Amino acid sequence: MLGSLAIVVRSASAFSTIARNPICRRGRPAFPGRRLQQAMKQQSIYTNQRSFTGIFMSSDDDGDSDSDSKTVESTWNLGGLKKEVSRLTVRCHKKIGKANTRLEKANAEVERLTGDPNVSLEELDKCPNVGEMEQDLDNLRERLTQLNQLEVSIQDIKGKKVVLPEHIAQLAIDLDVRDEGPAPKARPPKKEKGPRVMNSFRLPYRRYYTDNKTEIRVGKQAEDNDELSCSPEHREGANWWMHASGCPGSHVVIRITDQNVDEEVVKDAAALAARQSKCTGNTIKVSMTRARDVKKPPGAKAGLVQLTGSVRTIAVNMKEAQVRLNRLDKTCLVN
Repeated sequence: MLGSLAIVVRSASAFSTIARNPICRRGRPAFPGRRLQQAMKQQSIYTNQRSFTGIFMSSDDDGDSDSDSKTVESTWNLGGLKKEVSRLTVRCHKKIGKANTRLEKANAEVERLTGDPNVSLEELDKCPNVGEMEQDLDNLRERLTQLNQLEVSIQDIKGKKVVLPEHIAQLAIDLDVRDEGPAPKARPPKKEKGPRVMNSFRLPYRRYYTDNKTEIRVGKQAEDNDELSCSPEHREGANWWMHASGCPGSHVVIRITDQNVDEEVVKDAAALAARQSKCTGNTIKVSMTRARDVKKPPGAKAGLVQLTGSVRTIAVNMKEAQVRLNRLDKTCLVN
């Protein structure tokens, strides 16, 4: 074992310049072209950064324990938890957008280098690691999916200080979501007063956009669902309304009034309604009707509405819808 480790260390130190940042794309060779293959052969590269980095990775920090960390039996400040989940979800959306931009630039640079027969080793050394960027983006999307799941799970829980169901508490712990916001930053020095700027306002929904630029609005919380579905300020009567059938979830409004809606737009909105619900299983049914046919019964709790018109049902295969949801997440706007 020690002998093998010594070989890896020698290889890593001798050729770290090239191994440190290989051009690596899925299904494509790392160094295309005869000239680069000869350079690899002369240097006898048999390792890469990912393999020997793992050997020397320290785990000292993993042993540290936080005396204030939550357990599945802990009591949670529910209001603080909901605010923190919402904050982290918005933050995750922003990170995904930035990661997508970086990946697109990296892919363009890789295409340029792989198409240049005269590329130098110095240029290759500076080339971004596309594979690592793709993995980071996948991790962010997975975190966003779990945050959305947590947000839906705690939406209808009542109380101030509560003990969460074990699976919900464990999800919050795994995502490192606390029931209070981050510590406030030190106040910067006061600036001189200038012209007054209107403060940004909060909307009761997130906005997504389809390939043909149709806007889809998705309610954030139960009270927001009421406002989105029943207030003329946020929807027109002829808009199309969606909701997962038979279980709690976000209300969804398609901001078009056409009688015949593009089927791709319907599938996009149905996928969002299915994901933002408590429904389980691979196939989830979603109800679709005109917004004017959605009524709020007197005295009904937040988010509960009644459908009075004709209803169409759309079946959503969640595995097949994942690619569609990833595309929509890139367009999400939150106020």
